Amino acid sequence: MLSLRSWLKPRLLFFGVAAICLMFLCSCATKNSTQPRLPATVTMNKDAGRGGFLEVTLQLENGEKLPFILDTGAGFILIDESLAPKLGKPIGTVNIQHWGKHEDRHVYAAPKLYLGGVLLPTGDSVVASDFKDFSKVAGHRVMGVLGMDALQHYCLQLDFTAGKIRFLDDQSADTKNWGQAFPIVALNANDPRPAVAQNLLGAQGPHSLIDSGYGGRADGWLMPKFFEQWTNQTDLPAKGEAHSPDGVFGGKRYSSMFLDVQDVESDGIGLRFLARHLVTLDFPKHTLYLKRTSDFPLMNKATETRARSATESAGKYMVQLVKQGQLPGISKEDHGTMTDSQVDHTDSPYRDSVVLNGRKNGDSSFYHYTFIRTSQNGGWKLQKARRTDENGKVLQEYPVP
Repeated sequence: MLSLRSWLKPRLLFFGVAAICLMFLCSCATKNSTQPRLPATVTMNKDAGRGGFLEVTLQLENGEKLPFILDTGAGFILIDESLAPKLGKPIGTVNIQHWGKHEDRHVYAAPKLYLGGVLLPTGDSVVASDFKDFSKVAGHRVMGVLGMDALQHYCLQLDFTAGKIRFLDDQSADTKNWGQAFPIVALNANDPRPAVAQNLLGAQGPHSLIDSGYGGRADGWLMPKFFEQWTNQTDLPAKGEAHSPDGVFGGKRYSSMFLDVQDVESDGIGLRFLARHLVTLDFPKHTLYLKRTSDFPLMNKATETRARSATESAGKYMVQLVKQGQLPGISKEDHGTMTDSQVDHTDSPYRDSVVLNGRKNGDSSFYHYTFIRTSQNGGWKLQKARRTDENGKVLQEYPVP
């Protein structure tokens, strides 16, 4: 599995006078400004929400084009350090935390940045950082992060079905088709980044950061306490909560969730989860709207083809085990139906994991079988077998050969 946790999301902790100014700009600019000119609709990159970042192409005043990640989880704009020579001398330093790793970075006067020919409202400063790892995962050069000092001024609509990013006039827009509304609040008393009073477990607790920069294969993350609760299959989930691999958000259940565990002070919802919806982020009016458009995570064509092939291949192997009387909990004479499946791929090293779920005729239990293989054309191995009740409580763990 390619882990993105160590660098994917900049967690920003500020120290010193320059830092205080940045925080002030981020939290207060909206109150003292009118709505800026709206950029035209932008076409999404095809892998946005499908394992890739959500990207926009910005321009400098000289017309140079810069691929940026649109990141609601970043407090302000970050630029690749290769651009620093174009920004003059540093005006200060800031301490940035990347998942527990602290780094001192130079602060520069903010350049003029344009999106579709429209000047973006930004703070006075930008921070230079190293985007080599981001570029490696994106498969092309990434030159920065467009954070909340610019995004807070806009009502953004992310339409993953149409592949469009829209900048809307929330003063005249009709919101009735935008879906369920959630108030956007500050993450905590010391952090003004956008959050909602929900998490993907469905539990009561600290807020979840709305983090469009949290890409990759995870829908988001839970703090250790909630992650252990989510993965615990021995006890029934509390009312309104979920067990892995399901999730609950806003009182609604979601299947085929993949969540990270992060030892930070909040939970978070990432791009893969957002991509299941038409997403409207009305930052001036502090409201998130979600209208579900897909019951399952979105995939790019290559991943979808591979998932279908892996599921079919694992399914044939399971049928073979049934015919041989070697599938735990199922005899040759039993009949039933498959209900759903989950597929997980990783490429370094190559590995597939497929979970096939089903029921036997006349049995209210659910049967879950996890199969793995370590090469694309290799054979499957049954890794785990268990039986649960209708509420997801484990009734029996079967030994596997």
